[in-house]
Amino acid sequence: MKWKLLLRRLSISSPEVSVRSRLPVPLRRLLLFLMLSLAAAAGVGIYEYGRGFGGPDRRALSAEVERLRSQLREAEAERSRLTATVTALEAQIKVERAAQEQLARQAGALSDESNRLREDLAFFESLLPAKANASGILIRSFRMQPDGAPQEMRYRLLVQQAGKPERDFVGVVQMQVNYVREGRNYSLQVPDPGLPESRRPLELSFRHYQRVEGALTLPEGAAARSVVVRIVAAGQTHAQQTFQL
Repeated sequence: MKWKLLLRRLSISSPEVSVRSRLPVPLRRLLLFLMLSLAAAAGVGIYEYGRGFGGPDRRALSAEVERLRSQLREAEAERSRLTATVTALEAQIKVERAAQEQLARQAGALSDESNRLREDLAFFESLLPAKANASGILIRSFRMQPDGAPQEMRYRLLVQQAGKPERDFVGVVQMQVNYVREGRNYSLQVPDPGLPESRRPLELSFRHYQRVEGALTLPEGAAARSVVVRIVAAGQTHAQQTFQL
């Protein structure tokens, strides 16, 4: 019977046997701690490797962002300063431009005033008494000059009745403007005989003196050379004088 039991235990059909290790609890905890430490170390190593492989860390990126923000603030401050400077310069330019325009207007006004005073001086000089033996109608002064456009001409004439006139003189001024155009000589009659209404501005009616002013237009390309001025009344010429331009 004993041999049967022994053979049975040694045969394949013997019952399963489990072998269990009996480690102390502190040793098992120590092994678990070591495994966790190794896993953490491996994780840190993988993280560091990935960080070095992938680029700068968060701290470096934050520092770079802060540096760029600082540069942006400096650029904005510089832009504000330059904008203020440009605004101040533009305001100064506007003030200087306004001052220049005002000076130009003043210079123009002074020039006009100077011309007017010069004309008034010539006018009053022409009012000086004529020669003691002078009589009849006298052409005391005449001027003609461009008025804006080259072909526009403005004239001023002063006519006087010398002596001690007893009645008004009634007549008309006639002018012959001699000019050159394309190398040839021409003349222009003022007033135009074909335009009766052009006679009215040149009509005379005065006792002592009369001032006549007006404008005329020369043909395009014409250059005035001289003007013959006549004082006519009842078909008779009372005074005539040629003025070179």
